[in-house]
Amino acid sequence: MRFAHPEFLHFLWAVPLVILLLLFGLQQKRKALLRFYTNVHPAHLQRHKVQAGLLLLGYLLLTLAIARPQWGAKPESVSERLNVMLALDISTSMLAESEAPIRRLTRAKEVMFSLLEELEGDRVGLLYFAEASFVVCPLTSDTATLREFLAAVTPETLTHSGTRIGNAIEIATARLDTDQNDTTAVESGFDGQKVLILFTDGEDHGEDVINAAAAAPQKGVHIYCVGVGNAVQSVPIPLQMADASETTPYKRDANGQLVLTVLDETQLQEIAEVGKGKYYHASMGVAELATDLARLEKQKFRIRSGGEYQDRFQLFVAGALILLICELFHFTVWRRKVRSKENSR
Repeated sequence: MRFAHPEFLHFLWAVPLVILLLLFGLQQKRKALLRFYTNVHPAHLQRHKVQAGLLLLGYLLLTLAIARPQWGAKPESVSERLNVMLALDISTSMLAESEAPIRRLTRAKEVMFSLLEELEGDRVGLLYFAEASFVVCPLTSDTATLREFLAAVTPETLTHSGTRIGNAIEIATARLDTDQNDTTAVESGFDGQKVLILFTDGEDHGEDVINAAAAAPQKGVHIYCVGVGNAVQSVPIPLQMADASETTPYKRDANGQLVLTVLDETQLQEIAEVGKGKYYHASMGVAELATDLARLEKQKFRIRSGGEYQDRFQLFVAGALILLICELFHFTVWRRKVRSKENSR
């Protein structure tokens, strides 16, 4: 047991003084009555003693109440959350304008912003990948922070060539498997179904991407792919201009040939299939994706109380009110008896 505001307990020092004052008052009252009566019946002063006792006990309880007594840990609450890692392709091919004048990167971010609204209450992380992958935000319920990270990614910041989707899957799977927060699983041995969502044009320059995707479900991670771009028409990759007056340069290979890029839906569909997920095109929006995610079995978390105590001042306030009611009831009964005696004379 403890008190949240122990400083108010100093009011208890007034109790002995109040007791002395009550005793002195009763003595003075008895002396005053003896001036008019030869003898004072004990029952006459009994009411004042009971009244004083009830008020004194009420004062004690109210003093303890404002000091906020606490004991017993707060009950732990249970919540359901889905762990989701959003993986954004930041390779230079995402600069292509498959839907002129909208870049692939811009379209991918629009879908991600919309998805974050649907994932309110879940834990979401953010990963960027190109030839290397890195987690920029671990799993969190703070979607405002995720939005800031996404907003910071602009076409001017993309300087990475090449894409290794397999590496992104491995990094994301490992992070989803190890990320912890201040919650405890209700069902031991069940981590819930975790999700990795890839936002990419599907072009991959790495190896063993399918093997990496097939290994993810073994750790409870489902892979969903959102394809960005045009699967039919190949388009060049614009580079950043040094001067706005210059003609937009396009990416070329070592032989000076124009590099074209196209959405590889076939590979993304295969990744989603072996990853126990599903493929969507960015133009579909997030409605179907959000619906499919809602079907997944979430992990139940027990939110720890953090060792906090539960307030019990309500018990003391209730006790003080009961004593005050008893005092009023006792006074009413006594007054009726007095009136009854006066009427009988």
